[in-house]
Amino acid sequence: MSLAFRFGRAHAAPTLRTLSSLSVLCALLLAGCGGGSDAGTPPVAETPPVTVAPDPGTPPTVTEPVAPDPLLSAVAGDVLKVAIQDLHPTQPSVGYDQIYYHLGRKQPDLTRFAATPAGYLGDDANDNYSRYLYRTERKRVDDYCADNGQGGVDDARYVPMTVRLIDPKTFACKDPVPTAGSTGAQVLKTVVVGRGGTLYLTDGHHTMTALNELADGGAALPVWVRVAANFSSAGSDSAFWDQMKAQQYTWLFDAQQRPITPEQLPAKVGLATMQDDPYRSLVYFTRGLGYDNTNVSEFAEFYWASWLRKNGFDLAAYTRDDLARARIEISGGKPVPRASDSMTSYVAAARDAALRMVALAVTDPVDGGRTAADLGKLAPPTAAGTWNDAMEEEIWRTDLNSSSRYRSAGKAWYAKRFRQCGGAASTAPACWLQSE
Repeated sequence: MSLAFRFGRAHAAPTLRTLSSLSVLCALLLAGCGGGSDAGTPPVAETPPVTVAPDPGTPPTVTEPVAPDPLLSAVAGDVLKVAIQDLHPTQPSVGYDQIYYHLGRKQPDLTRFAATPAGYLGDDANDNYSRYLYRTERKRVDDYCADNGQGGVDDARYVPMTVRLIDPKTFACKDPVPTAGSTGAQVLKTVVVGRGGTLYLTDGHHTMTALNELADGGAALPVWVRVAANFSSAGSDSAFWDQMKAQQYTWLFDAQQRPITPEQLPAKVGLATMQDDPYRSLVYFTRGLGYDNTNVSEFAEFYWASWLRKNGFDLAAYTRDDLARARIEISGGKPVPRASDSMTSYVAAARDAALRMVALAVTDPVDGGRTAADLGKLAPPTAAGTWNDAMEEEIWRTDLNSSSRYRSAGKAWYAKRFRQCGGAASTAPACWLQSE
């Protein structure tokens, strides 16, 4: 609003004196009252707006369509190559001792035995250097190939002391990458495709955790998995988890057997994110003694662990660092603990848990709607010798025999050493060489 308008609205009939005063005022304000001064100051012309023409050389911005996520169209049976970091757990815990066994056995002290003049000879019973590498470093890469459905390591291209799982140029597998429907695909760990293409691991948490913790593995390590189901079309997170529960694709109990919600599951696999369930480790040590895990469903070993807890098996009554032998004998046609052996060692815990398993009838319920037969229950042993030999070989023996020849030790022995030494022989060689 101009000054003239404002003042004009304040006085209805301006007098000659008022007009004279206004003239002086307007002169002082450099003709700000519309240019009507006695000096005849010309009006100031308005500056026309400037229009900037667009640069004809700049192409218009085009928004490219977003390609659909191929995971959203995956179907059951498809084989996917992913990184370990892409996998989301469907259980909150693992058995740490099972992981420690793999980490302890597969990461050797490469200077422990001097090379023989003939060099690497393979699994030679008379050569500690060759036998040690074959059953430690080579096993690491052999298991990696096997877990990925590629048969095992190609020995023709295996060069000792050069293997790094994260670097595919340092080794080769026997078989090609598996495809949907192939024999190799049947051994792969399984996933469910969730909302937004998120992958949920339903089998293989221990395998993936061990690979994640290996010095030459890690979160970026590639692995191949098989799709068990695709629930990506679920309308909400709660609807997705309802489908997972209905198909029993998740284990929603913590390491103390307390219920949890899906939101409480860890985001990634690994010892830093997953709890330790000691009963789950114990069940692992009873493989081949109490049950066979060849053709059982997901979370079978958690069902066995839950059954042991619910039926009063007190793991606290045993000493985990005590690997004193605990054999059986046959009495009245039934297997029973040998009275002269340990009743409180970790080995005794595995023995006693296995004896409870084999004593079940195949139709007896265990947990989660599964029977003993569903979970791979084995028949009771009819002879003590074979069963006791398996206990020694798989659980408690050391890695040198009485002639100081190298051999594969028991799983619990590797786990105990790893715990005691705070790492594998590759990082704590002096500790691993200490006598029992």
